Amino acid sequence: MPLTTKQFAPKKSWGGPAMIAAGAVAVLVVIFAMASACGGDNPPPPVSAQGSDTADTASSGAATSPASTAAKGSLVPQVPEPARSSSDADWFTRPPQGISWQRVDGVPLPFSASDGPTDISGALASGYTHTPQGAAVAALQISMRLIFSPDFAAVVDQQTSVSEDERRQLLAARSAQPSIDADAVGTSTLQPAAFKVGDYSDAAATIYFAYPTQTGSYRIARTAVEWSGGDWKYTGRMSSSAPELPDTTDLSTFTRL
Repeated sequence: MPLTTKQFAPKKSWGGPAMIAAGAVAVLVVIFAMASACGGDNPPPPVSAQGSDTADTASSGAATSPASTAAKGSLVPQVPEPARSSSDADWFTRPPQGISWQRVDGVPLPFSASDGPTDISGALASGYTHTPQGAAVAALQISMRLIFSPDFAAVVDQQTSVSEDERRQLLAARSAQPSIDADAVGTSTLQPAAFKVGDYSDAAATIYFAYPTQTGSYRIARTAVEWSGGDWKYTGRMSSSAPELPDTTDLSTFTRL
């Protein structure tokens, strides 16, 4: 998934702040080998953030506020809503309600009042609704914690739906990453502007995310999750019904976050 400002800026020499994450790309390609085999995208420039554990709350498109008291994010109180179903006209297009964007290990993550997460335990954020919106929130939360959290092993073990061989590859590739401070991650990471459900069933979902670029267009990335054990889990198995999409300036078919 495109995530860092380095991907949207003019090329710079090695060593600049926007280039910090780029050097780890090669060592983490193996993480997404199974995703590529199933039609997946290239990963974002990965970083292992082992500095500050604080979570900064940020409104969409705004600067972060002072750090919250929760190390890996602050839960948003869940607001009861009427039951939703696939017969609803906005089943795929309704945005998650009451989103709080918080930087966890430097990375902006969404916390929703309607679709979770409802529990934070160490590096793990879990408890998402069995809906397209819950899948979208879970896709970002889990994939970004998998890539950026220093406690990635817990995410791999408990929040991925992969084979044992793929699990070993994930752990080996993440263990091989260089480490930088979370503050450096925070200066080079973006939050998506919108999402679109590429494919959805009760068992799996592939979600598109639109990341703003410096040219005014949006780079489109995909992430896939599967419903397993009563919650969404990350998987590299992208739906064939949700192919890669090119950059676009038109978000009319997307839902703003």
